[in-house]
Amino acid sequence: MDDEKRPSSSGENRWDLGGFSGGIPNKEEAYKAVYADKRKKEEVGTDPEDDIFNEWAENLEEEVREEEQASGGRAAEPLTEETAEVGSADEESPAEENAEAESANEESPAEENAEAESADEELPVEETTGAESADEELPAEETAEAGSADEESPAEETAEAESAAEESLTEETEPSSDEKEESDGDAGAAGPSESKDSVGGLGFFGIDREDPEKQKRRRKMIGLLGAGLLLLLVGGSQLHRHYKEYYSTHFFRGTVIDGHDVSKMTVDEVKDVIKENVSRYVLKIKELDRNEKITAADVQLEYVDDGKIDELMEKQEEGKWLFHLAGSESFDINAGTKYNEEKANEKIASLECFKEENVTKPQDATLKDENNVFSIQAEVEGNEVNIEKLTKAVTDALKKGETSIDIVKNDCYNHPTVFRNDETLKARMDKWNEYMRVNVTYAFGDNIETVNGDTVKPNVVDDGTNVELPTDWIRTLVYDWGQKYDTFGLARPFTTHSGEEVMIEEGGDYGWVIDKDVTIADVTDAVLTGAQGERTPTFLYSAMGWDNGDLTGTYVEVSISEQHLWCYKDYELVIDTDVVTGLPTKERETTRGCFAIDAKKEDAVLGSLDVQGYASPVSFWAPFNGGQGLHDAPWRDEFGGDIYESNGSHGCVNIPPWNMEAIYNAIEIGNAVVIY
Repeated sequence: MDDEKRPSSSGENRWDLGGFSGGIPNKEEAYKAVYADKRKKEEVGTDPEDDIFNEWAENLEEEVREEEQASGGRAAEPLTEETAEVGSADEESPAEENAEAESANEESPAEENAEAESADEELPVEETTGAESADEELPAEETAEAGSADEESPAEETAEAESAAEESLTEETEPSSDEKEESDGDAGAAGPSESKDSVGGLGFFGIDREDPEKQKRRRKMIGLLGAGLLLLLVGGSQLHRHYKEYYSTHFFRGTVIDGHDVSKMTVDEVKDVIKENVSRYVLKIKELDRNEKITAADVQLEYVDDGKIDELMEKQEEGKWLFHLAGSESFDINAGTKYNEEKANEKIASLECFKEENVTKPQDATLKDENNVFSIQAEVEGNEVNIEKLTKAVTDALKKGETSIDIVKNDCYNHPTVFRNDETLKARMDKWNEYMRVNVTYAFGDNIETVNGDTVKPNVVDDGTNVELPTDWIRTLVYDWGQKYDTFGLARPFTTHSGEEVMIEEGGDYGWVIDKDVTIADVTDAVLTGAQGERTPTFLYSAMGWDNGDLTGTYVEVSISEQHLWCYKDYELVIDTDVVTGLPTKERETTRGCFAIDAKKEDAVLGSLDVQGYASPVSFWAPFNGGQGLHDAPWRDEFGGDIYESNGSHGCVNIPPWNMEAIYNAIEIGNAVVIY
């Protein structure tokens, strides 16, 4: 090691030995002390961890060995001023050692202050000028306070620095009691020439080798840091005051109001921004088929100062400006506005979505009838906008300052009320199809009456919820059939033997008559059960057929005016003959009309002496209207002409005996006798 780096007993170059300072008389003694401490650490199983200590100990040991080899034995240090001081130090008491340490410590603060002052002198001129300039901008009251603080700070800082330095040096120079005992023991073993301070503790496994230059630089750095901290405290206080006052009238950085960044703006500036934005306001309307818009000019929209901006500024805590240098804070105040309601309504009504050519009205799901088969026709949504809903959505957006509305999401459309999956609709469909199943026919001669879906449909009652089928219409239906096909006792047209058509008077008992009650029941059953096929109507009276006006081809024609009779069988004339009809009086005249032959009898006696005053035997008797009938009249010699007017019968048709048998054989019970 170079002599310049060796420790001396003076306060200029010292080795820090385990927390206290002491002179080292020579390398050998120092080596012994260090080696003893190293050995001690090895005995307790702890290796030195300080690389500086290990390096220095090895170098010191090597130098001692080199000197011993050069001197041929143990090298003794020549007695110099340095070694004398060391020897003297060995003989001094602990109190003297402490005094020496204190003397060294007292020198240190002075050096430290000198270095700090030197560091202060080296500060750049611009930095000093900047600090002074910042102080000049402060208010008078704040400048006075800062000046007072500046005046007190250096003295207090120096005193505190000196006190701290003394405490630090004292801790460094004063070993613990254990270290003193260990040091004394090691020193005694080494010899009287060794200093007790030279081996004290060795602290942290080694020796502090910091040289004075490093100490000087460290102290200078401490001074600079202290000055910088002082400047920061003074400047920071002024900066805080400045920004606190600034943010009492300006919004913090990162402040967003209703979507507008108003960082560092005043209340009036924010109001101007909002007013400008309101004037450029556009409300976009997203529709089902198109997009439209309403501008501020359309509805005369303008900003109204409602005091909310001022209220926000009043609530701002300007003293917390430092916490708002980063990040942002948003406020949705819905700045006050007003608009012309009449203009707004006019604009809404004029939108494209309300023009007739652009509108498809919604339609409910309904029942569809295709040839008496009912199915569900799906609903139609359409695109008809509900003007009341749209008006509310627009006015709400204007009041809130919203820039767009989706009237599809906001459901501003008219919609169907009944949909294809509606259970009631399905039930109605099923009921309709049940009633439409019937398809039966009733034959009236060549005329066919059909009962099917077309017959039933007009009579079904569907109120939109339930489907019902009353049956009173069936009674009407059957009675209508009677009007069309009943001929019994009714006047009817008749074509005579000569081809002349005459009207037969009503009366008589021949023809068709429907049994209404039975037929009504039958039709009702067919409808409710969905019957299919042909069904037979029920009659109270039946004619011999439906052709020839229901007379068919076998019948008897009698003309009172001509006093003649014609008998037909299967449309063929069997016989015609003169006859004598009843005396044309109320009691004895032959009744006109169409009658059915009720019976046939041979060898009958007509009348009674007790009742009618006569009893006339005949060979053939065929009654058709009670006591009136066809029979032979053997008591007459003449027939035809006007005999009936003076010598007419009691109402029967008297037929010559020679012709009666042919007529009797041609007709059957039920055949018609037409009298006119």
